[in-house]
Amino acid sequence: MLLEVKNLSVDFKVGRQTLRAVNNVSFSLGERDSLGLVGESGCGKSTTAFALMRLLASNGSISEGQILLNGVDLAAASYDEIRKVRWKDISIIFQNAMTALNPVQKIGDQIINALREHEDVSKKEAIERAEYLFERVGIAKSRLMQYPHEFSGGMKQRAVIALALICSPKILIADEPTTALDVVAQRQVIELLAGLQDEFNISIVMISHDISAVAEACRSIAVMYGGEIMEQGRSKDVLIQNNHPYTHALVGSFPSLHKPLSTLAQIPGGAPNLADMPAGCPFSPRCAYAAELCGREKPDSRRVRLNKLCKCHYAEELDFNKKGG
Repeated sequence: MLLEVKNLSVDFKVGRQTLRAVNNVSFSLGERDSLGLVGESGCGKSTTAFALMRLLASNGSISEGQILLNGVDLAAASYDEIRKVRWKDISIIFQNAMTALNPVQKIGDQIINALREHEDVSKKEAIERAEYLFERVGIAKSRLMQYPHEFSGGMKQRAVIALALICSPKILIADEPTTALDVVAQRQVIELLAGLQDEFNISIVMISHDISAVAEACRSIAVMYGGEIMEQGRSKDVLIQNNHPYTHALVGSFPSLHKPLSTLAQIPGGAPNLADMPAGCPFSPRCAYAAELCGREKPDSRRVRLNKLCKCHYAEELDFNKKGG
C-alpha cells in the first residue's frame, strides 16, 4: 500500500483549550488510486490534508496515529525528512489558486525554483519540464514567464496543478481544486486531474464539499463530519447505496442530473462546535433518525453492506433506497 493513515488525530491549542479537529481517522491509498474526502466546511477535510503534508498551523499538532508513506511514518519524521518528501513524494494543490501563487514573481520562476530546490537539474532542463507541464495542463508555454495577475482564475488553477506536479510526486492532494471556478472550468479541472493521473501514474486525494463531483473523479469516498469518517467505501456504493444519515443528507443537498432542483434538501443546523462536541455521535443533534442512544454513546466504525465502513448505531437498519427511506 502506498499510503496508510492509521488512527490519525489532530489537536489545536486555542488559549487554554485543546480542541480536536480530526479524530481517529484511518484510510489507505494504493498506487494510481483515488480517494475523495467529502463533507461540509469545518468537518476536518483540509486539516487532514495539511496533516499528511505536515503543514499544520503552529498551534496544531498530530496527537495520535501514523501516516505511513511507503512504510515511513511521516507523523514521526523530522523537519528535514519532511522537506525531502514534500513535492518529491507527496504534493498539494492548495485550495485557493488566487492566493497560492506569489503575485510579484513570474509563474515560471516559481515552478522552476520548486523543481531545482528538490532535484539536481540545470535551469534549461527545469524550463523544458515546466513548459511541458504548462502545455499538458492546457496553457501555452509562451505564457510561462507571465505574472499571476495576467491569468484568469481557471488558468491560475491549471498553473498551480503544474506547480504541484513539477517533481513527479507519487501522491497528489487536491484541496478543493474547483473552488471559485465556474461550472465549465470545474468540469475541465476534474477531467484534467483524471487524465494526469493516468499519464503520470499518480495517486490522488481529492478534498471537496461536493460529493457528486468527487464520486465522478475518485474510486472511493470517505465522508467526514465533526473530524471523523462517517462512511467509507467505493464511490458508487457510497453515493447510491448510502448507509449513514449524514451521507444521505449530503447527497440530497446537491443537484443531480436525475432529479429536479426542487427536490434538493437542506441539512438543518450547522457544523458542531469543536469546543462543545456532542457526547455521542457528532451528527446526532442534526440527524432526523437519531435515538436516545445516538446522543449518549459514540458509535464504532462497522462493516455494512457492499463492504463499506459506517459509524452509525443503526446503519444496518436504515435503508435510504426504499421509497421514503
